[in-house]
Amino acid sequence: MPSRAELTAAVTALATLAYGLPLDHPLRAALPGALDGLRRRLADPRLVLDLDLEWAESGGSTARRLRQAHGLPEAGGFGADGLLRIGEALVVFPWYGATEATWLRPAGLTGPDDPAFGLLEGILGVARARFSLNQLRVVLADDLGRAVRAGGEGAAGYAQDPQRSVPHLVAEAAARHGLGEDAAAVYLQLLALPDPTDRNRVRWTGWKPARVRRANAELAATDLVVTAQRSRAGRRLFLPGGWAEHRAPLLPVETWKEALHGPHTGTWGVPHLPVAELFERAWARVLDGDAPAYEELITRATRKGRR
Repeated sequence: MPSRAELTAAVTALATLAYGLPLDHPLRAALPGALDGLRRRLADPRLVLDLDLEWAESGGSTARRLRQAHGLPEAGGFGADGLLRIGEALVVFPWYGATEATWLRPAGLTGPDDPAFGLLEGILGVARARFSLNQLRVVLADDLGRAVRAGGEGAAGYAQDPQRSVPHLVAEAAARHGLGEDAAAVYLQLLALPDPTDRNRVRWTGWKPARVRRANAELAATDLVVTAQRSRAGRRLFLPGGWAEHRAPLLPVETWKEALHGPHTGTWGVPHLPVAELFERAWARVLDGDAPAYEELITRATRKGRR
């Protein structure tokens, strides 16, 4: 029976290759078929997954809470195969002693927003539900499908180079902030990407050291970024605002852009979106007035003490 770890490994591999490979790499041609194969396997009505759903956040078994939610008796009701089907997607079976365990049948799900996900989130708690169910929701959603199909005829190089993948946004950012296009490209990389280290940016763009220094210096002279030294960051330019320290192998990252990349659980911080869409979404937030910035601390004025 496939487990959460095996599903996570499959999704991580696809997301990592979709994000990391150049657009013209020959291996990219195999990614859509691999994702389609994974989806076909999950659509098998006989398949159930062990996703570590056994225990409710409030204590006791998830199976007991599922029985309560569906108005079922506290025990019994198993079919000839020893299983109790709860709705289309959940399966309960005897486990240890009087305890029952829960499996999930992905073929019974209607998509990433199926009510079964919400029910399990309420029982398991948000954090544990995301840990157990996030990768399945990624496969059922459309984002990863677009990511593995990114590129196409005539595409070449790394999508993480915005001058190659979204040149119109580079021009917009340059015009809006009075920057040269190289500095604007660096700004977009800092806005959108989870891993814009100095070394990665050189690999993506192919720039020579002098060009890198000029672009960095021009951007550093603005209030769009701050210059600092931060552990494991691999760069010295940062967006203003909060900073999230993650355990390796995740890189630390600005909190402003964490929402762009989706939940990190099990995929080591690799986005499930096409890189061009990351740039589009990040820039849209800036245009909507949600640019990175330090939060203003509002305090209440204090009265002067009496003498």
